[in-house]
Amino acid sequence: MRRKHQPPTRCTRGKKQQTKIGSVGTLADGFLRHPFLPLYEKSSELPNSEKAEKDFFESLLILSEHYGFETIIIRDKSYPYNILLAKEQIKKQLKKTGQDIELYIMDDNGIIKLATQLHYCTGMTLYYIPVLPLYRLLQDKKQKRTAELLLSVFSYLYHIAQIPYYRESDTYLFYQYECMQEWLTDCFENDENQEFCTISTECNKASHYGDILFRKLYNLYHLNHFKERIHNYKPSTSLEKKCWIVAKKAWELMIQYPDHNIFRNTSNQDYDEYEGLISARQYISFIAENEGVLFENISRAINDEFNECSEIEEPRLLQIFDSQNQNLNGNLNFEYLFFPFLNDLCSLLNEIP
Repeated sequence: MRRKHQPPTRCTRGKKQQTKIGSVGTLADGFLRHPFLPLYEKSSELPNSEKAEKDFFESLLILSEHYGFETIIIRDKSYPYNILLAKEQIKKQLKKTGQDIELYIMDDNGIIKLATQLHYCTGMTLYYIPVLPLYRLLQDKKQKRTAELLLSVFSYLYHIAQIPYYRESDTYLFYQYECMQEWLTDCFENDENQEFCTISTECNKASHYGDILFRKLYNLYHLNHFKERIHNYKPSTSLEKKCWIVAKKAWELMIQYPDHNIFRNTSNQDYDEYEGLISARQYISFIAENEGVLFENISRAINDEFNECSEIEEPRLLQIFDSQNQNLNGNLNFEYLFFPFLNDLCSLLNEIP
């Protein structure tokens, strides 16, 4: 490691004697151990203390039971500090869950309640699952069992997780491929243009082989034999072991969340109707390939479009904790498992030659 730059030295006047060295005095660090009360600006419309405390701590009890926290009641502080301190303690407990959860105190027609906003941040990631690597794997007779195992994974993603397939006309990526094909038709004037020839070839492969694979994964046979394929599969190579691990994750998701699709906690807005919003169905989809000249042109068009948007649709869930709330069983546990699984799957597919 390099030494830090030091200020230039200069001559100093000689000292008459050495500086005396003494013991350091007691540090005044007691303030570090002093708990400070939260700051608040008192409002003229502050709710009645007796009713507010009763409503708040009833809601807090429901929240604590839902998350499995110890019930927190601040008895040695006066109103409203007892409520503010209890809220801060709950926020610390929620942070330990590892999920993005915001805590609110709301006034519902004079009744004080606690509410949480659960959120999964996708990180502006395009969750595009390439299908042509699986098609190439299906052509290899030595990898037949591996290809069938991944075909069951794809069938789960399409039928249960409900991920859009780019060859269906009502999907966002179908529109992008169609625009690219129209652009090629309008601009293809020189047969010797290498880039146009490459894009045209990749477009034809994306449509032709994409349709073949779609007919395969659409067949529920692959989904019905998912468990059997995992049980009978004996991986030997590094790639086969990775395929088996990814398939097991998909199977566990399907068993644990048999009726969960990835759009269950999004608003499912139509991206054609809401300008400025990136819909979840726009950045989650099957795609032909996630490399090559065609993909570079499509991703450039998508990024240009998304850069004009100011909002992204992500999984969110609002929960209000009161005796009448019927949505306390909701959570984002599925999303916190599913999106990392998609990352693992895409990384695996990129390894297939």
